[in-house]
Amino acid sequence: MVNNSLVHGYILALFILANLPFLNQRLFLLIPVVRAGARKPFWFRMVEWLVLYAVGIGIGLYFENAIGGIQHKPWEFWVVTLFMFGTFAAPGFIWQYQLRQQLAAR
Repeated sequence: MVNNSLVHGYILALFILANLPFLNQRLFLLIPVVRAGARKPFWFRMVEWLVLYAVGIGIGLYFENAIGGIQHKPWEFWVVTLFMFGTFAAPGFIWQYQLRQQLAAR
């Protein structure tokens, strides 16, 4: 049986990975892509978000393989994981594109 703390930790890691592109102005937390005061373009955020999705899936597949082998998954599984990752990214998206603008306008 799988330890529940491993599952909860993995879900928390996915939540953090989904929000990283929206919480900073650097590419992958390391590479500065904009000048001071400017914002990272939206398409940079989407590319970074997709790469972090692939990293999260890779971590999950590693855990699955360590537990007992990787099972075949139909395409519906991958669509659901992509949309769940998008749902996890909602707080960071709202912070970057709605709340920060409202706070800056005050």
